[in-house]
Amino acid sequence: MSIALHIERLVVDEAVLAGERAGSVRAALEVELGRLLAQPGASAALRGLGAIAALPPAALPPAGHPHERLGPRIATAVQHSLGIPPAARGAGKEH
Repeated sequence: MSIALHIERLVVDEAVLAGERAGSVRAALEVELGRLLAQPGASAALRGLGAIAALPPAALPPAGHPHERLGPRIATAVQHSLGIPPAARGAGKEH
């Protein structure tokens, strides 16, 4: 299965960045989305989705701890919007 995901625009309030650099958020988002899209169950969820032009706004999951990076949290919100079931907690999570 081939997946092409293009994020044309992502708006993040500067206060949410909490000092993180936009480039770091982008890189972490790419890595985490790649991991989430490769997990079991993701391809089945995406198969029924087909091509879509946009995702609805999604709530950003709360940080599990004060220094949790923003990129992985955004990736989790995208995962939820795509209808991909969450993996078992703790499996490969980066803190």
